[in-house]
Amino acid sequence: MKDGTQASMDKVTNAARIISALDSNLRMAILLLLSERDHVVHELVSTLNKSQPLISQHLRVLKKVGLVSSKRMGREVVYTLAVPEAIQLINDADAVAHKADNPDELAERREKRTNETAGQAATPAAFFGAPDDESTSRDPGLEPNTPHPRP
Repeated sequence: MKDGTQASMDKVTNAARIISALDSNLRMAILLLLSERDHVVHELVSTLNKSQPLISQHLRVLKKVGLVSSKRMGREVVYTLAVPEAIQLINDADAVAHKADNPDELAERREKRTNETAGQAATPAAFFGAPDDESTSRDPGLEPNTPHPRP
């Protein structure tokens, strides 16, 4: 169990490192631009209308976590998106934000699903039936884990 817990904590640590690097509108905008093509700093400065030191600082953060790589070409440094899956994270976060902004969407989907299944003859529960009293003795997973009250 310790190994599973440690693996979960490692997963959380890794995710937090990447999410904290994405915790900036400007850094996400840089990643989106780099997903289109490689850029040098002055292109990012003019496209995003921000100062060169600010863009360079954000590129350092993205490079430190491994989302961006760089290569010197003469006097310029060309920046490349090193992990294209980062764009999917941005898209997924946008989708989550959209759903959070529209909480009624989930209720609408549930209602639609209920209406679609209303005309069906049997539900899975009706097909399999309710468990009988003997099932708990055959399958210990069905026994409750709560202790019995003391008399």
